[in-house]
Amino acid sequence: MVFFVYRHLGLARCNIGYMKQILRLLIILPLLIWVACEDEKSSNSDDDTLYEYELHSNNRVSSLLMSESEYSNWVSNDGFSDGSIRLPLINDVYNKFPDKYDFIFFVLNEPFIPSSLFYYGKLIGVSNNVQGIGSNSYDYTSDYGSSGKLKAVMQLTGLEYLKYGPALHELAHQWANYALPTHSVDNVGSNLTSYPYWGHWGYTGGSTKGQLGGFKQSSLIENGDNSYTVDSFGPFANGGNGIPFNELELYLMGMLPISSVTPFDMFTDITSLAVDTLTFDFTLTATRTTYTPQSLENLLGERVPSIGSSQKDFKLLVVVITDTPLSDDEWNKVDATAEWFSKKGDDGTYLYNFWEATNGVGSITIEN
Repeated sequence: MVFFVYRHLGLARCNIGYMKQILRLLIILPLLIWVACEDEKSSNSDDDTLYEYELHSNNRVSSLLMSESEYSNWVSNDGFSDGSIRLPLINDVYNKFPDKYDFIFFVLNEPFIPSSLFYYGKLIGVSNNVQGIGSNSYDYTSDYGSSGKLKAVMQLTGLEYLKYGPALHELAHQWANYALPTHSVDNVGSNLTSYPYWGHWGYTGGSTKGQLGGFKQSSLIENGDNSYTVDSFGPFANGGNGIPFNELELYLMGMLPISSVTPFDMFTDITSLAVDTLTFDFTLTATRTTYTPQSLENLLGERVPSIGSSQKDFKLLVVVITDTPLSDDEWNKVDATAEWFSKKGDDGTYLYNFWEATNGVGSITIEN
């Protein structure tokens, strides 16, 4: 009887041991399958995709091969801006690549902007959960094939525009300008009527010229009678990747505390504009509004998430859209731009990669 009890207790211990091993397998196996499936997405064949994809050996950039007619339609009729064409294409991208990217950049296999397109770069927002920047919260990720990760998609209309611009400008649009009621004008002269210039800084000052336009605040001269002179600038943009983000842009991006934003002026109701033919200085008559950190926060509310918990590191997928397989030279060009843009350090040139443009606070990882 004693033997019987001990024998069955021994079997019970053995069974418990076996059950523990089985439980471990039941827990670990689904995780292994999930990881394998995610890895497989970036290495599988194109049997389940509408387009043919090729991944560069450096694992930074990829290509999406269209037929000649598909590519012609995409370029000539701006397929990127047409949701009925754009959404199926990006869903197809997710049949090839895992859902781990904050941004997807499409790059046209063109040396320069095609004549049929009116933009060098364009960003289309997919989701936003940041409060206090003037933008509403929204989430269209499921339409694109993402499960909540994707923030925006971008198209650059030249093969090397990731390096020379307007990549930084378009990225800034994820967070700005939805905050200030800016104005601009189209001509010089008097008796002008300025108009709302949402999305860009227009005639707004900053710590430096902004990626989204605007003048350098420290250049402002008060002439009296609501007349002001500032150094030459662009209301829309200021030179591609040749300038960093200014303090206001960095604050909205979550890279700088609001207390570090130097007070600046915004000009609206512009009634006259003159441009000096020698210095290219702008002299304007307008209504002046000064913003301080406190008045900005009063207007927008606190940024959530704050600087302490905001996302500063982003994953980016770069896909070249083409109607012919990329040559070695084309691969080398676009791969070099991706390596440069994602470099976490000073590149030693007059251009700014993402790390440099954020003063070393933000970073981009570009990978397949």
